[in-house]
Amino acid sequence: MPYRLDAQDGNHTDEALRASLEELLADNTLFSLATTGPGGAHINTAFFAHDGELNLYFVSERSTQHSRNTASDPRAAATVTRQPPEYGEHLQGVQLSGVVHEARDTETGASAALACYQGRFPTFAQDTATQQRFLTGEGSLALYGFRVESLTLLDEPRFGRRVYIKAAVVR
Repeated sequence: MPYRLDAQDGNHTDEALRASLEELLADNTLFSLATTGPGGAHINTAFFAHDGELNLYFVSERSTQHSRNTASDPRAAATVTRQPPEYGEHLQGVQLSGVVHEARDTETGASAALACYQGRFPTFAQDTATQQRFLTGEGSLALYGFRVESLTLLDEPRFGRRVYIKAAVVR
C-alpha cells in the first residue's frame, strides 16, 4: 500500500499533497541531507531517487561525514527545492524528516533500492560486479535509504503564498 500524508492543519487532501510532493520529487534530482554527529551538524548534497513508499535513495562513500553520522544516529533531515522563477515568488519545496539506513539485501531490500536508483539514473552500476558490491555492502561506496516520517511542504502556486503544510507520513 502506498503512503498517505496526514496534514496537521487545514483542509488539504492527501491526494493534493501527494500530487504536489511527487511532482517536486520527480522534477528534481538533488537533495540536501542534514545529519548530526560528535562534530556537530553537517549537510551534504546528493543525487536521489524515490519510490512509491516515500523512501529516497542515494549513494555515498562510507567514509564521508554524513555516512559516519547516520551510522551512529540515523535521524536526518533533507530538503528538495525548485528554483523559483523570480526572487521570493512562487516558492516550492519540501523539508523532510526521517531515518537513514544502508540498503543491503540482508537488511532492507537493496535489490529494490538499487532498481529504483537505476530507474532514475540508468548509467549507474551497469556491470554485475558493481551491482553485487552494492547488494552485499562491499566496497567504499554504499547505497542508502532515507525513510521519510514527516514533512513540511510549500507549494505556493498550488496552495497559496507562504502556506506551510506539515504532515505525517502514514504507511
